[in-house]
Amino acid sequence: MWNWLLRLFGKKSDASQALASPNLHSVATTSFTVERPLMSFDERKVFTPNKGNKVIIPEAVVLHHSDGSYRGGCEWLSNPASKVSYHVLIARDGRRTVFCNDSERAWHAGKSNWMGRGDLNSWSLGLAWEGNTYDYPLGDDAMASAIEWLAPRLRKWGIPMSMVVTHQQVSPSRKTDISPGDAIRFRSKLEEALN
Repeated sequence: MWNWLLRLFGKKSDASQALASPNLHSVATTSFTVERPLMSFDERKVFTPNKGNKVIIPEAVVLHHSDGSYRGGCEWLSNPASKVSYHVLIARDGRRTVFCNDSERAWHAGKSNWMGRGDLNSWSLGLAWEGNTYDYPLGDDAMASAIEWLAPRLRKWGIPMSMVVTHQQVSPSRKTDISPGDAIRFRSKLEEALN
């Protein structure tokens, strides 16, 4: 799994050079140095009252952007008046806050339909990035953090890439998130990480 991070962010180095990145850990061998990334993104869990009582089995992932700041998003998702939540919200720098366990029904997709099935809240994970992806395209840290969080879940629940969709795809008359360019770039990096 670490190969995708090396391809995305790593640089070659040898034992006589400084590390290519401060987030990489070197393991010295007799003839060369291997760089191995550490789990580098902070994650915290915050209670949200904005979730259903129904237990879900995730079969899809819906990608969102929050339109607001990371801090403001965390506060809003914790406020019962918002009536909205995601399973995870990711900041531009890769920090992330988990609001719901995988099997909890987050309120992220609203009126939605994918492949003839409605109510994606009842069978999907909601992943959101801070801000508006049309105004601020996703950076490497935000995408790498999302992959770090999402890849193990895709494997655990057997979710295929065809079921990693945008909010726009499942609610086309209501939503535009995330930007098509970011959706393509993220899906490509995610697919690479899974292989």
